[in-house]
Amino acid sequence: MDQKRIRMKKLLNLKQNKSLILFFLLLINCGLTAQTVENLYINMLDGLNPTLTKQNRLELLEYYKAKQGDTITNRFGNQTHLLFFDSIQSCLVVQNTPTSVFEMKIFNVDSITPAIGIIRTVCSPICQSVVEFYDTAWNSTPIVFTMPKATEWIDTANYQTLNIDRKWVEKEMETGFITLSFNRSDSGIIATNNTLEFLSDDDRKQIAPLVSDKPILYNFNGKTWIRKP
Repeated sequence: MDQKRIRMKKLLNLKQNKSLILFFLLLINCGLTAQTVENLYINMLDGLNPTLTKQNRLELLEYYKAKQGDTITNRFGNQTHLLFFDSIQSCLVVQNTPTSVFEMKIFNVDSITPAIGIIRTVCSPICQSVVEFYDTAWNSTPIVFTMPKATEWIDTANYQTLNIDRKWVEKEMETGFITLSFNRSDSGIIATNNTLEFLSDDDRKQIAPLVSDKPILYNFNGKTWIRKP
């Protein structure tokens, strides 16, 4: 009888250990699943992307993965398009409306802590963006990206060559229209200057030779955004 009881206890302990292992594996799996760009996008707060409901976001990705299209009808009856989705690079780009684009990308703050970056771009008619960062519980994080000023695209060496009043140029470029996008292949942000579109034709002709048309690139080092030289 004692041997039978010992065997029974061993079997019970084995079953309990297996159950505990399975439980922890499920917890780990759920945690990893929740941190994919797909699941974060589907389960994000509606207030962060009010054009689409949770069901809209789910259908958009499911149709795309099933190769049944990249377009759905949003909650306002307009068409929304999935422009880019990469689960490996943890990045997606969605054209919510003809004049607005939503981007999401996951960054690693350190080896175990992910952060979610969101860029919203609106064109009305000149395009400009805002960027925000959250943790996986959708709390704002201390990560800060400083939007470049339009004057940062000016090649100051050309002022004297072109004989243009520097103060006048900087005043005209004071109201900046800058668009951002996530670099799809690394942890970077690409900034593009659209401010020339805001100027009159005559002012644009005078100022355009001073302004570079190249984007400004930023890299994330886990703490801050650093402008590439």
